[in-house]
Amino acid sequence: MQIFSSLLFILLLSFSSFLIPVLFIIPSFLFNSRKIADFGAKLWAKMIVFFLDKVCNISYKIIDSHNIINTPCIFACKHQSMWETVIMHLIISRPVYAYKTELTKIPFYGWFLSLMSGIKVDRSGRASSLKHILQQSKQYLQTGQSIVIFPQGTRVPVDGDIAKYPYQSGIVALYQFCNVPVVPIALNSGLFLPKNIFNKKSGTIAIKFLPPINPGLDKKLFLDTLTNQIEQASLNL
Repeated sequence: MQIFSSLLFILLLSFSSFLIPVLFIIPSFLFNSRKIADFGAKLWAKMIVFFLDKVCNISYKIIDSHNIINTPCIFACKHQSMWETVIMHLIISRPVYAYKTELTKIPFYGWFLSLMSGIKVDRSGRASSLKHILQQSKQYLQTGQSIVIFPQGTRVPVDGDIAKYPYQSGIVALYQFCNVPVVPIALNSGLFLPKNIFNKKSGTIAIKFLPPINPGLDKKLFLDTLTNQIEQASLNL
């Protein structure tokens, strides 16, 4: 039964990831509108959450939503599964994700991704890439949109060791350059949607928004604070 539901979800995920770009690429391009593309992304996210609920019996709950501030900020989120790349479209208005440049090469999905609000990340790690990320982030923040970033840079197993998956310096650079609050986010999505697509487990994903870290801390204190808060809260979930 688990294999059947997983296969069905994969089919529905693939279908929606094809359908939404097909429907929204042309109007987004013709009207040169990121808002149209972002609306398509929100519709796609609603479909994915619906499929997870009805097919895999995976729902979610938000804890401490009062920490979701309305002013532009940076959301620094724990990354355990594909779920958190979806859910922020439904929690905040027009989130701006940072994504790998390789994703833009995927037919339809990648083309649509290029039209949405987003920041391309060149994983070669060159200084020019970091400069681009910082500049683009600041521009989006100035237009009233918030940035979503995964500070460890990759999906991390629930029992992943911090030494093996350290918090990257990029989040520190964003914090200092953009001068806006950083909202840490803890979650436990890896318990229900681990990297292995056939190991899904029914239940309720918890996503917890922690108190914002205001600008002004030095590099080490900020990174230590962010790391400790996210890791401890995720462990508690």
